[in-house]
Amino acid sequence: MPTFSYEAIDGQGRRVQGTAVAADRGAAAAELAERGLQPIRLRRLPAVLGVRRPARPALSAEELFRMTKELADLLAAGVPLERALGILAEAAERPATANLLRDVRERVQAGRGFSEALAAHPETFSPLYVSMVRVGETGGVLPEVLSRLHGFLARSRQVRQFVLVSSIYPAILLAVGLISVVVLVVVIVPRFADIFSDLGQPVPTATAVVFGVSRFLRAWGWLIVLGAAAAGAGAWAWFRTPEGRAWAGRAVLRVPVAAGVVQRIEFGRFARTLGTLLDSGVPILKGISLAGEVLANPVFREAAAALYKGVRQGKSPSQVMRATGVFPPVMVHLAAIGEETGELGAMLLRIADDMDEKAQQEIRVTMAVAGPAAIVLIGLLVGAVVVAMLLAVFGINDVAF
Repeated sequence: MPTFSYEAIDGQGRRVQGTAVAADRGAAAAELAERGLQPIRLRRLPAVLGVRRPARPALSAEELFRMTKELADLLAAGVPLERALGILAEAAERPATANLLRDVRERVQAGRGFSEALAAHPETFSPLYVSMVRVGETGGVLPEVLSRLHGFLARSRQVRQFVLVSSIYPAILLAVGLISVVVLVVVIVPRFADIFSDLGQPVPTATAVVFGVSRFLRAWGWLIVLGAAAAGAGAWAWFRTPEGRAWAGRAVLRVPVAAGVVQRIEFGRFARTLGTLLDSGVPILKGISLAGEVLANPVFREAAAALYKGVRQGKSPSQVMRATGVFPPVMVHLAAIGEETGELGAMLLRIADDMDEKAQQEIRVTMAVAGPAAIVLIGLLVGAVVVAMLLAVFGINDVAF
């Protein structure tokens, strides 16, 4: 979403400046009003100047997770916010972490709100994080909101770790197998080629093909590696562009197995984010705007934008979800039930749990098949090389006989 720079008057009559991320100018003005700021000037920044998410946050994801939990525990125990921030700064393991916490503490001591102090570090604290903290501040329930935010981060981390751990074994197995095949073809096969060349007799076609592949890799392998590296770097750079991300996002939805997993992970993340925000008291339009930011696939981001636009026009969320044709039917039906019962936030969290569970089940099954499939593939490649060598050896025996 676009970023807006603003100049505004706060509740104490002071002139303040900053940036806000919102869907449009009206949404930015509404967000400032929620903060208790009266905008004097509001200007959309060009994309190159917009604060999207700088690459080097002062806190890692793990540090942010721990800090949120520890701060929630300290505040729940009755420790004042300024003292709690000081305790966390002293206990920080890295100087960058300690400096950030001290900066936040100094801003709070200077009279800034906690959420405003966090918003000064957009590279570390996302708009979602800041908005939830702001709601907790306004309602006087900051410890409870931080605990809910910690639960949200914990569940998100659990899903990420599951995907990573599940893919490590097949990836390592395939990489080691391919390296073994390359070593076999580049190092071992040439020795056999020299032996058969000294004998001066023809070799079977399969053996000749293996020898040809071996010679090609030994002569041009470095060029293949450089070409693959260049192609990979070019593809990586292109996928980081809006066009590349859009193409990749649509392409992955055409892959039968990947499409279902990606859809469940993405909408599970969206439902969990929106549900957590709504349960914390964030207005639904602001919640949809922030939840849309966590989506990586451009197709689903467009659906979230359509949801925001429809709800802003007065339509119910489930009605807009159904009209997009992108949201899973079960999500649409359960959202409608949540609207009827007045428990949309809680229902979205149940939807997120269901989506995550199904995604993990599909990943578990896929990885269970991927491991044996990698073994079979490597076995076929090694077996083909061995059979080609054996055919040539048997040919020697036939000639000798």
